[in-house]
Amino acid sequence: MTASFASEGWSALASVVRTSTGEVQRELVGTTDGAEPLTHNHLFDLASLTKVFTAIAVHSAIDDGLLGLDQPITEIMDVAAVRGGVTAHHLLTHTSGLRAGSLAWRTGDSALADVLDVAPRTPPGTVHDYSCLGFIVLGIVLEHLHSRPLDQIVLEQVAAPLGAATLRWGPISPSAAVTTEDQPLRGMLRGEIHDELAASIGRPVGNAGLFGTVEDVEALAAAIASRNVPLSARSIARLTTPDTSAGTSGTQAQGLRVGLPTFTTSPSVVGHTGFTGTSFVADLSTGGYAVLLTNRVHAGREGTSVEARRLALSGLI
Repeated sequence: MTASFASEGWSALASVVRTSTGEVQRELVGTTDGAEPLTHNHLFDLASLTKVFTAIAVHSAIDDGLLGLDQPITEIMDVAAVRGGVTAHHLLTHTSGLRAGSLAWRTGDSALADVLDVAPRTPPGTVHDYSCLGFIVLGIVLEHLHSRPLDQIVLEQVAAPLGAATLRWGPISPSAAVTTEDQPLRGMLRGEIHDELAASIGRPVGNAGLFGTVEDVEALAAAIASRNVPLSARSIARLTTPDTSAGTSGTQAQGLRVGLPTFTTSPSVVGHTGFTGTSFVADLSTGGYAVLLTNRVHAGREGTSVEARRLALSGLI
């Protein structure tokens, strides 16, 4: 590990890029825990990349006629979080009016109850506010629709068709995982879900908690870049096309972000980021894609941005 790499705050980096000319470039650098060499078999905490797999599962349910895009969620489950006309469309585009997150994990209160039992702050469809809570709700909606746990739904209906063979929800064996952060109340996390809210709920949820290798995320990025996601053409378009409702400014699709300045300078590039230092982008015009997995919170959360690396990789596709 070079000095410059260590100074950026993380110990492990895995990336893969398919350029606009079809060339594939791979990089694997660093250690899982400061000592053990990183291999392509090690799994990173994917953080909010989990939301993309959840979104694809939601669109699959829409394709199968189990859920209507604009159907009130109260017809499926009547909880405070979805009252007032919240729909899958609102939840997928972060326009439900729900809070961005919950601090119930700090207070000892029931984290899941705090998600489900608190009504939206603003009327659905009026404000765009990135919400982890909305994707937790979507995961529970999927469980109601399929009468199965979320991990079974996503791994069987999304990950398996994509070829993301080692994707799994945490917690996982520490020996298989890359460390994330040394948290004051939890210690150094390795194999434990980094997202405090997802971890405190204690079951697979739709906003965070998936672990995967760079090849697992590459399978997702490649499928999106080639529009070969296991969805109808209509749902693929919804997943990847800007949705301008509720002031999203053209950067929010129904599950992905589009042309977001933190990961691209191109309006044709879609993707998503994760707080632990993960991201992928796919260029729908060239078929190129880039995946970047790091544990950028390894040395703390301050001064450990991976934005420059994300933009550099995106520029190659």
